[in-house]
This record gives sequence, C-alpha cells and structure tokens, in this order.
Amino acid sequence: MLVNFSAVYAEGSRDLYPATATGNRAFLYCNTTTRSSESWPFKTPGTHYVYVKSGEIIAAGSSAQGYGQGVIRFTTPTGDVYTSNVGGSTGRIRNRTDELNGPKIGSGSGYTPFEMSVPASMEGVWKVEFIAPGGAGNNGLIAPSILATANWSQPDLTDENINLIAAWDVSVRASTATEWLKGRVFANVLNLHLNGTFLKSRAYFATHYILTKDGRAYRVQTNGSNGVGFTFFSNSNGFAVNSVPIYKSLNESSYEGILAYTHNPTGPDDGANVTHKIFYNKPHPGLPVKAPTAAFLGQDTWLKNPAELPKITNLTIVGVEGTVGLAGMNGAYIKFKSSAVGTYRITIPVSTPAGPADRVIIGVATQGNNVVFWDGKDGKGAFLKDGTFISKLKTKLLSAEVHFPYIDMEVNPLGLIIELTDNTTNYDVLNLSTDESVYSDRTYWDDSDITGAGSYAESSNPVYTGVNGASSRTEGHKWGSYNNTGGSGNSGTGLNSFGNAKSLDTWAYIQGSEEDTPVDLVIKVADLKIESVVPDLSTLILNKQITYTVRVKNSGPSAVSGAPFAFKAPPGFEVTDGSFSIASGEGAVNNILRLAGDFSAVLDLKNNAVVEFKIIVKSATSSLTYPLSVEASILRPADITDPDATHPILNPDPDVINAPSDPHLECKNGTLQEVCNNIKYNNVIVQELCPGTPIVPIDFAGVSGGAVEIIGALPSGLDPAFSSGNNVLKITGTPTASGTFTLGTVGSERERTTYLIKVNQPPVLQPLNNVSVCEDKNAVFTVTATESDNTYKWQFNDNKGAGWQDFAADATGVSGSNTTSITLSNVPFTSNGKQLRVIVTSALGCSSVSSVATLTVNKLPESAVVLPWDAQFCIGGTVTLTANGDAVSFQWFKNGVAIAGEINQTYTASTEGDYHVVLKNDKGCESSASNIVSVNVYPDQPKPVITSEGDLTFCSGGVVKLKSSSATGNQWIKNNRPIAGENKPELTVSTPGTYRLVVTNPCSKLSDEIIITVNPIPATPSVEVTEGNLTFCTGDQVILESNKALGNQWYKNGELIVSAVLQKYTAKESGTYTVVVTE
Repeated sequence: MLVNFSAVYAEGSRDLYPATATGNRAFLYCNTTTRSSESWPFKTPGTHYVYVKSGEIIAAGSSAQGYGQGVIRFTTPTGDVYTSNVGGSTGRIRNRTDELNGPKIGSGSGYTPFEMSVPASMEGVWKVEFIAPGGAGNNGLIAPSILATANWSQPDLTDENINLIAAWDVSVRASTATEWLKGRVFANVLNLHLNGTFLKSRAYFATHYILTKDGRAYRVQTNGSNGVGFTFFSNSNGFAVNSVPIYKSLNESSYEGILAYTHNPTGPDDGANVTHKIFYNKPHPGLPVKAPTAAFLGQDTWLKNPAELPKITNLTIVGVEGTVGLAGMNGAYIKFKSSAVGTYRITIPVSTPAGPADRVIIGVATQGNNVVFWDGKDGKGAFLKDGTFISKLKTKLLSAEVHFPYIDMEVNPLGLIIELTDNTTNYDVLNLSTDESVYSDRTYWDDSDITGAGSYAESSNPVYTGVNGASSRTEGHKWGSYNNTGGSGNSGTGLNSFGNAKSLDTWAYIQGSEEDTPVDLVIKVADLKIESVVPDLSTLILNKQITYTVRVKNSGPSAVSGAPFAFKAPPGFEVTDGSFSIASGEGAVNNILRLAGDFSAVLDLKNNAVVEFKIIVKSATSSLTYPLSVEASILRPADITDPDATHPILNPDPDVINAPSDPHLECKNGTLQEVCNNIKYNNVIVQELCPGTPIVPIDFAGVSGGAVEIIGALPSGLDPAFSSGNNVLKITGTPTASGTFTLGTVGSERERTTYLIKVNQPPVLQPLNNVSVCEDKNAVFTVTATESDNTYKWQFNDNKGAGWQDFAADATGVSGSNTTSITLSNVPFTSNGKQLRVIVTSALGCSSVSSVATLTVNKLPESAVVLPWDAQFCIGGTVTLTANGDAVSFQWFKNGVAIAGEINQTYTASTEGDYHVVLKNDKGCESSASNIVSVNVYPDQPKPVITSEGDLTFCSGGVVKLKSSSATGNQWIKNNRPIAGENKPELTVSTPGTYRLVVTNPCSKLSDEIIITVNPIPATPSVEVTEGNLTFCTGDQVILESNKALGNQWYKNGELIVSAVLQKYTAKESGTYTVVVTE
C-alpha cells in the first residue's frame, strides 16, 4: 500500500493531513442549526463541490458514515439526490490508513466508497454533503486533541463532538481509469474545529489552493494558526459596504454582526460579491470556464476563467451638476472604462500648506464603463480650495483580489502564507520571479478597528500595513502566541487572544501598474450676492410704475460664467423695460428675457465685478394691494461652489443631471432655512393721507432679533419709538409733508421695506356758475376739479329753512348728483332762486366744498294762433300765414323744423306742409307751439287726351264717340262753351263743331281741339246704256255709264266688283248691275 501511495489520489482530509503533516488535526464541523455561533456564522452540513464529466465515477467517503445519522449525500446539477445508507458501511473511512489510501478501485486497497457513474445529463458541478452522526441539529463542541498524522477515531453518538467528522474524501476518475483525478474538488467555506491546546506542535498546518473568478490561483498555507472552532473562506471583497471593500478587519464574528459586511459564502455570487473556490490541490487543468451547478439549481457556476491583467482607460471627470472638468462641494463623477472586474484605486493628488492630502478612492469596477462618485474632499476630509487645479489622476486596477476573513481565529502567530501562482494551469509557485503579476507573496491587513489593536500584547504588529503591504513569508499577518489560555475577551492568551470572536481579514491581489492619467479639473468657489434692491417710487402714485435698481456682485474669488439672474415683479405688475451697466470690474450680461412679471439674464462676472440693473415695472390694475413685494436672485452656475448657497446633493445619480435650478433650494445650503446673500427682497408700502390725518402705525421687527435701522429721513410729524433693545420699531404721528424711507435690519440686507407716505391735498375747484333757464327747461350745473378719480355729492338749499340738503339718488327730475355735472330736468317756475353747491372728495378721501350757484327760472310767453285755419292751392300758388301775440321774435316751423330766417309775424307759404310758430320773449324763453296749419299744394294736372271711336268726318245722320283720358273731373266743351251736363268720360257727337275737354282734379287742364265734320247725303245716281243691248249673246258685251263722273263703285248681283270704280263699266256676263256714288 505504501509503495503505491504516491499514485493514489483522493481529495479531502488526506490533503490537509498528508503523511508529512505537522500540528493537530482539525475536524470538519457539520451542523446547520440556526443557533448563532461566533466561530461558525456560515454553517453547512460539510458541503463540498466536485466537477465531473459524463461517464466519470464520483466516489466519496466519510469517517462518520454509518454512525448515528452519518451519511453521504450527492445532489446533481439537475436536482436529483442520492444518499448512502444510514447505518451502512459503504462509504466509511475506517481509519488513518483508509484516509491515506483513499477509495479503492476494484479489489485494490483503500476504503469502499459510496460512488456513482455520472450520466451525460448530469455533467457539471455536484454537491457532496457529509452528515455527522449527530445529524444537523446537535451542538456538541468538543474536539479531541489528535496530531495530524496520528490515528484517529470518529466521534459517535456517545461523544460530545458528534457534529465533527475526522476524515472525508471526494474523488473522481474516468470509468476505465485506475487513478483518481486531482483538482476537481472545492468548497466555498470550511468550518473546522481544533482542540484548544495552544502549542505550536498542536496548531493547524494545512495547504489550500484558492481559485479566483479572475482565473488566477493562490497557494495558501495556514502556517500554525489555532482558532479552536473557526471558519475559513475566501472572497473578492472581504468586509464591504454596498459591495465596496472597507479593507479592514471587523470587530466581531457573529452571523448577525458580520452579515451586513460580508456576502454569505453559502449563497450565489452577486455582482461584485464573489466567493472564491477553496481547492485541496491545484485546480485541474481541464476545468471549463463554467458548468451547471447543484448549488443553485438552474444556474451555472464559474470554474476557470482566462486571466487578464486589468486596465483603466477613457478616464474623465464630470461635475455632479454636469460640467466637464469642473467640480464644487457637491463633488464630481470619475468616469472610466475597465477591461475587467476588479478593485480600482484612484488617487487624487492634493497639496496643502500642511503637506500632501491625497484622496484615495477604492471600489469595485465592473467590466466596461464605470462611474465613481467623488465628494470633492481631500484625503483629510476637507473640501478642495478655490483655484485648485488637478492635472492628473493616479489610477490602479487590482485583479485576482482575494480576502481571507479568519473568523474567530484566536491565534495566528506565524501568519498566513499567501502566494500567487503562475498564470498557467500548472499553478506553479515561481517565487524567484520579481514580476508580481507572475509571483507575489505580498499581503495587506488593517486591524485598527479591533479592540486592543496596537495596545494588547497579542495584537497584530503592525496593525496596518498601509498601501505597500508586507511579505507573507517574511513578515505576515500575525497575532497571538503559543501560550495557554489566560485573561478574558480578546486581551489575553489562548482562547482569549487577540482574534477571539473577531474577524481578521488578510488580503492580496495582483496590482496593475499605477498610471498617471492627464485630466483638467478646476475647483471654483464664488460668493455671488445681490447687494441691494432699491425702488424709485416717484412715478408709483401717478403712473403705477416703479423703477428698481438691483446690484449684483461676484465676491469671488473665482470668476463665473453663466450665472442665472432673476427678478420677480410684484403681483399684478409687468416688466416694461430693463437695462444694465457694469458698475465695477469686468462682466457681461447675456440672454436678457422679459416675460410678464419676470426679468432674467445670464451673467459672466470676474472676481469683484458688479452689475447694476435698472428694471421698470408697471401695473395696469385700477388699485394696488400692499405690500408690493419683489425678489431678486443670483444662482451659481453648475459645479461652482457658492459658500452660502450650495445645497448638497444627498444621493447623486450619474444618470441624472443635478444642475442648480432653484435659488431657494441652493440658499438653504444644506439646512432648513434660507440664509444666503443670493436672494434679496424689497417690499413697498404706501400710505396716502389727507392733511391732518395720522398714519396707520407702522410696526417693524428686526430679522432674527437684529436691530432695526431707518434708511432715509422720516417725514416731519412722524415719531419713531424703539423697544427690545432697538430690535422693534413703532412709528406713529401725523405727517405734514410727503416722504420716503426704508426699514431694515442692521447687518442684514436680505429683506427691506420701503414706505411712501403721501400727504394729498384736497381737490382744487373752480367757482360754480349761476344758471338761468326758462320754465320747464333743464338746468345743468358743472364743477371743474384739478384731480381725477374724485367722488361728487351735490347739495341744494331751497331757502325754506331746511338749509343744505343732499340730492336723493332717486330724486325725480335729477340726474348726475354724484358726477361732475348735475342736471335738473323741466324745472318749474317755483324753483326760481334755488341754490346749489357740490362736495368733491378725492380718491383718498380728501374733500373740498364748492362755491354757491343760484338757479333763475324765467316765465314762458303765451302761445300764438295762426290763420287761416285751412290753406290749399295748386302748384305755383302761395298762401300767407299770420300769427297773433306780442313777442320779440316769431320763429316759423315747417314739419317741426325751424325755417331759417323766418322770424316775422307773417309767413308766405309756397310749399305743402304743417306750419306752426313759436314766440320768444326778451328773456329768450320760447312759448309752446301754436296751432298747426296744414298747407296742401295740389300737383299739376296732366293734359287730357281725346280719342274717338269712328271717323271725325261723317255723313249727315251719323255719329262719333269721343273718349277722355281721365275717368273723373271731365267737362266737355263745344265751340268754347261748356256743354251742359256733359261731365262723363265719353261724349257721343252727331253735329259738326270744335270740341275740347277740361279735366279738374282739383286743378284744371284743357285738351287739344277736335273738329267734327258732317257731310250731306248726295242724290241717287242713274245708269245709261251707252253701247250695246242689255240682252246679248255669249261673247258680246254692254257698256253701262253712271251719271256721276267721280265716286263710282259698281256691284254685280249686290257684290262689289273689284276695281270697278270708273264712270263706265263693261258687262260681259248676265246679272243685275248697280252703281254706288260716294261724294
């Protein structure tokens, strides 16, 4: 068995305690009770992990197998669970010889393992759990004192250490192989128990290999530590806050105490919180990058990643408020790109009069883009001074960072030896190399927070290794001594040594080279202030306009660019104009904007520069509500510190630009009160009074108990009275003149109130004029005042003993009794001699009484009678109208309109209309209208036209009918004499003569003449045969002749023979022939 020992490989306790081991055996503590323990805060049932491939054999053994509840449990990456038999011997490591020989193959030597063949579906990382005889719920805590190489016995149910396992093993081989593979088994945490014999020969000496997620491995030698019950694990950040290492040991070891600072190694990795893997041997070179794991079903775990030296690039500094290369007291973001996950170390070089005060920022970088917040302070916690210019940052990125938080390790007199192996899968320790990326034994620690650090005899020394670390081989992180237990707490020896109930962290990493990265970073501080806000009230009363003078100053020391200035007018006012001037120093005003009641600009101000604004505001409202309050503010630009107006950003977010936007928030400066000089207020209060009227008392208290100051002179007649040590002022009195003054607080210009006391004179009135009117006419009295917006109250005295009385608002026949003019309508003669006056009151209530005016009422003349009563004529005619009565003038009217110039007693009317006359007496009073005489003018009659039905010339015995063009008013005339009774539209005439027609409607018109001719009837003609006979043969003819030479018309059988009109007619046909003669 011993001949083949070097070829027998098993992984577990035999690797901790080989044949050449020294010191005592530490037992595997397997317990999962929830009872708190200062020694084992992260309890497990002896959990290990092993990477296996399809077809390989996984074998395991435990000295506890078969005792009590002692079993071995496999969990596959698919979640399948396989457990050895309770009480069975398969899988039991019986003794030290079995432990050293490992699991047997076939009939070979070694223990009989609990083993399984790995199917293809279950390839990956299996979980192996070793259940102790006491199961998971027993708390026996006594470990026997057994040398590492000595024979041991497994505690069973009769012992007080039934949670302990003396020997354990997990081995892997190919199904056809005869050798076991090394470097496949690892644990995330080892809970171990050692006998409390604090001698070097009884200490814990073991070797582990720690594989980091960065792909590098460390060889770790425990080198004689003794924690009795203690926890051993390794992670990427030790004790941390928000995953960022604090690089310090922790002054406690309980689960509750350290969980806030430590990622639980039994849980899955979480971002920057990585638990490294503890191997018993060098990790196997065939480990994949990742594999499915039984630790967390459905997830992969990393195994062997390619190792790379990390590097920081693309480094820039941006103020928290968004400005590149500029930072104030709210700090800045340092942005960079990291080639790998690792701990960064950024140094901001700072020089102070007291010496260097470099700020070192350490954190965990992710691969890719990173953003780190810097609070603007140096390494001593002070804000960088104004004008500080930083031209470079020193950067270093750490990789393969390993921490070994030794929990409840009472003594470690020789110190852990931690050595970086080479960057190959040989994991050789090349301790002759000077390249720390190849080999390094440099370790770091800081125990300054541990009770008694540097003062207890068994404290680590040095307590802190600083930034350079120390060789773990030659110096090391050491504490305690090999002495029996004494003292108490962690101030004694043995169980009460320096590491008792503490968590002492030792760490190492591969340091990338520190590089100087150029940057341009300027620290600026500028005390911006509103020096004063002064109102000019000279046009307020008249035009509702105020001109404000606002002075803005940069008290430095830094120059600023882009500082927003804002002015807010009183409610109801609009900014109508704004101008500026550079009062002192150098400055510029940009982006002036007026919008309703707001005025804004952006200022560039060198140190001690002053800008003066003239801002005019005006109100369009009819009345003002006091006080009229304005606010002026100046806001710091982004990433510039204003000493009294920089509100801290409590939770800076690189994805959110927090540029200052609200001067009120900045003015709180990290407090609940606005106390800065960046905002000033001015209030305007006006009291307008009549002469002899006292003011409304003014009460004014100083800000924060400060003394009140009066700026400017009080108007005469006002009395100031101070109280409470000049902190309170009361002003009373009756002013005799107008004046302006301002009240404020001594030493504080933040808010001031300006008072305008205006003594108004009563209205100045012109004397009233007496009014003389005619009876029943309107009387108008008017007053003229020098002011507007007055109120008026007219009064009368009717001399009946009642004195002056107000006109009632609803009095009949009175209008305008509260205006500048009052009208008395239709005044009767009984009002003759009435007196009037008016009381005029200004808008502020100051009154004046007018002079007295007298009303004279004159009688009216009697109205006239106009004759004739009725008048009418045809067009072209006239009528004379005559009025009676005695008057100065007679005004004639036609259709209600006065006829210009017609003022005589008579009037000749030539046109149609309604005529009347009005008389006027010597007082100018007019009578009522006379009777109306209607004059009718008839229109011109059209000339009548006579038409006839028949010829105007006819034979005796005939008639002709004459017709008039008018249906009425006809009179027929014959030979210039009216025909009696003939007044119809028609006239039948049978006698000759000259006929005419007269039409009257009512005017007459004569028609043209119509001549009627009546001829006598001629004698009967005779016919003679002048040639031929009356009876003749066909073809012959007879000639007939009339005794009349003219007017003949021949007929045959009573029918007219056409064209037969001569004296003779030749008849050729039979018939009866006649002739008719017409003369």
